[in-house]
Amino acid sequence: MSDNSAKSVVLNVLLCGATAFGIVKIGSPGDHPYAFTACVIGCCHGVLGLINIFAESDSTRSLKETTSSIMEIVPLPLVNVDLYLGAESNNIALGHGLFIVPLAISVILGMVKGEGQSTDDYGTLHTLKTLTILGNITSLLYLAINESSWNLAGMAFLAFMAKFGARFCEEQVSDGSGEVVTYVSWSGFFFLGALALSGEK
Repeated sequence: MSDNSAKSVVLNVLLCGATAFGIVKIGSPGDHPYAFTACVIGCCHGVLGLINIFAESDSTRSLKETTSSIMEIVPLPLVNVDLYLGAESNNIALGHGLFIVPLAISVILGMVKGEGQSTDDYGTLHTLKTLTILGNITSLLYLAINESSWNLAGMAFLAFMAKFGARFCEEQVSDGSGEVVTYVSWSGFFFLGALALSGEK
């Protein structure tokens, strides 16, 4: 096993552990269905990452790329919906839920395009994703200030690092560091999210 594969195994196990902690800490899916779904998505991404490392094939690589796209845009709005529902802000929670619809369409369109076609990193879909993520991070910061919660502030920081910090590290620091930042950030995000939803500030 190469050093890169060993690093990927550790990162995927870390993500699986953080999301499994979230699933156990959240408890019943009926209590926090959106956050529970986000944790399941994160756990599936980690498990598919492990499968891709040990049994690499075109189909597992394709599934891993699909879950990477989903991880980039879906967990943050889902967790925000549950956090705002717990804070009695149902209108804002509905807004976060509606953010998922155009993003889900973009993921489906990306899957339909196929592998052979080029993707525009700075097109309309990229702008929509970036604005949605920034809107959700800003909303999470607003809730963190209103609730005086360090957990929520940490979640906002980690969500920012997973998207923008990882890209900066990959381009400016060293090759391969973006993956580490992304996985550690998402793992911390799910861990803090489970603590916040269970009532710990």
